[in-house]
Amino acid sequence: MKITGEGPVSWNRVRAAYQQAARVKGNDRPDKARREEDYVQLSPDSRFINDLKTRLAGEEDIRSTRVEAIRARLAAGTYNVPAADVADAILKEMGR
Repeated sequence: MKITGEGPVSWNRVRAAYQQAARVKGNDRPDKARREEDYVQLSPDSRFINDLKTRLAGEEDIRSTRVEAIRARLAAGTYNVPAADVADAILKEMGR
């Protein structure tokens, strides 16, 4: 069997290669310098969504009085939704 190459592994060269890769990634900068460069900028849409989430967090998810009224109408057989209203709602939900 013939083995070619530079001979035994030089661990100093391996360590130097890892350190060089770390410097390329910016890991050799002080933490303070990295913190000053890092920032987050939210778009107006994301701020709007965050505001809505905050407002809705305090509200009840299920309007229990409305749910009970619909349940009563379903039980009595008087709850009827026109098919055109259902179709419109589906299309609206799909964004058309």
